[in-house]
Parts: sequence; structure tokens; C-alpha cells
Amino acid sequence: MSMYQYLTIYLCWVLWCFVTFFMSEPRKRYTYSVVLLLFLILLPHELIIIDLPMNVAFLFLLAFSVLATIQSKLTIKQYFSILLISYLYAIYFIWRITSPILNDFSFVVMAVICGFLMLQICSRMIHQQMIIIIAGLSFGQLLYSIICRSYHLQYTINDTYFFSILFSILLLVAIQHSWEFIISKIENVVKMVEFKKRWNW
Repeated sequence: MSMYQYLTIYLCWVLWCFVTFFMSEPRKRYTYSVVLLLFLILLPHELIIIDLPMNVAFLFLLAFSVLATIQSKLTIKQYFSILLISYLYAIYFIWRITSPILNDFSFVVMAVICGFLMLQICSRMIHQQMIIIIAGLSFGQLLYSIICRSYHLQYTINDTYFFSILFSILLLVAIQHSWEFIISKIENVVKMVEFKKRWNW
């Protein structure tokens, strides 16, 4: 296994811990926990579809993206954001093939930073952010694969980079919302203490 495959597994487990222990809504917590566990189970397996090797975990994320996008009540701007992220993702990966200026680590880090910043513009709700980034990157990876096959481009970037970028962004989102949750709890405690002090005086 490569370093990025180990990184993907590690990020997925850390994200599973965040979702299982810190997500407030039971239904969404259960859904995302099961999705992450199924992803880990399917990660080592591949299928050949029309002479194109496809990771089963990627196909699972793609199917989840379609279902989640259909079921979620997103705004037109957010649907457009999914398409924009997909398009930018495919362009970014193709640019990496045609003009490999960055090394692999810098390439992944830049993608993670840009994806996280774009999410802050798209939505502030964690559930919507997760759907937007999973759907956007999954559709983008599919588009990238189709373009590579159509134009016979060499696969210099495989699914492990896609998984590393996706789970790094999701982990940053989870940390951000956990931090905001902790800060709000601390502020509530401080307000309660101030109120009791005023009441005692």
C-alpha cells in the first residue's frame, strides 16, 4: 500500500470517530457512520467497467452522491456549486497531467485548501457541506476518468489522491464544526455563570 492509501484509511477512521461521537443528529450520525464503514470495507476492491479499472469504494461514493443530492433540499446555487466543483476538480487533475509543476504533496494540499474554502462560500450547514463536497468531487473524478479515457491520457493520478483530498476536506469540516460547537457551549456556560453572579448580587 502507498502512503496515500494509508493516509486515506487513517483519515476515514478519524472522520468516523468525529461523526460517531460528535454529530448531534442521530439519523445523520448513523447514516454517515455506516457509509464510512462500508467505504473502508469496499476500498481494496476494484471492478473493470468497459476496460476502465474502477475502485468499488469510489462507485459506492458515486451512488451515495447521486442519492444524497436527489434527496437533499439544496438551493439552485448549491446545485450549481456541485457542478462547478466537479468541473474545477477535473480541470485541476488534467492540469496536473499536462503541466506537472507541483509535487504530489503540494498538489494534494492545494486541492484541500481550495476545496475547503469553496465550501465556506457554498453553505454553513455541515450536512449540506458534506453532500456538496462528496458529490462535487465524486462527479469530478468520474468526469476526469471519462476525459482521460476519451483522449487516451495517461493516468498519473489515481483514486488514492481523490480519496485523500476528499477525506482531508471532510475532516477539516468536522474539526471546524466541532470547534464551533465547543465554543458555543463554553459561551453558554460563561453566560450562565455571569447570570448567576448578577442574580447573587
